[in-house]
Amino acid sequence: MDWLSPRRYADEMEAETARLAAAAAQRPTDGKIETCPEWTVRDLVTHVGTGHRLAAGIIEERRDRPAEYRLIAAPDEPADWPAWLAEGARRLNAAVDDLGFDGRVWSWQPKHQTAGFWQRRMLHDLIVHRFDADPAGDLAPDLAADGIADLLLALGYFPRFKGAGESLLFTATDTGQSWHVTLTPNGLAWQTNAQKSKAQKSAAEINAPARDLLLILNRRREPADIEGDRALWQRWREEARF
Repeated sequence: MDWLSPRRYADEMEAETARLAAAAAQRPTDGKIETCPEWTVRDLVTHVGTGHRLAAGIIEERRDRPAEYRLIAAPDEPADWPAWLAEGARRLNAAVDDLGFDGRVWSWQPKHQTAGFWQRRMLHDLIVHRFDADPAGDLAPDLAADGIADLLLALGYFPRFKGAGESLLFTATDTGQSWHVTLTPNGLAWQTNAQKSKAQKSAAEINAPARDLLLILNRRREPADIEGDRALWQRWREEARF
């Protein structure tokens, strides 16, 4: 699937940050996040705000190697969270604008060493965590589908996805898009429905609207149905984490 436009990523970054801030404000500060039970609401806000600032720093410094990951604590007062989150999102957008979406910086994905990779990745991480705070929220189908493609791209370099050719097929029933994922000796490989050959078979298949499929693949929801090899799906579910 083609990426969305740079402007769309920037606009959605600010909009989704505001949605997360609004959702977090409705929850007890020290309340647990059901989908991330080791986190409180403040931990969730801290994680998102840290990610935006880390990515912004990588771009601002034109880094060619990883930066040390250090948590930057969210303000003590929940009333200060919206401005703090917005500051991180604006800083990331400004860094991308300054270098250019295709400007070269380090990322863990060797084929996508760009500022745009970070903006897209941080946006979709933000979206998933916004659903952690507001599980009933909505999402545009094309943005959800882009999130699925981004997840596969981000996970594709991780060696734990090595396999002997086992494959899974994920289909968004509302957009008609699908992703055919194969676990190879060299790691995860995937193709879109436009690239997939009719001769290719999948051991496990999951079908759902794009928003639900995004949350299923990010381990936030369970699929209503799994066709084929459930053990293969469970392996995916356990390994598909950062």
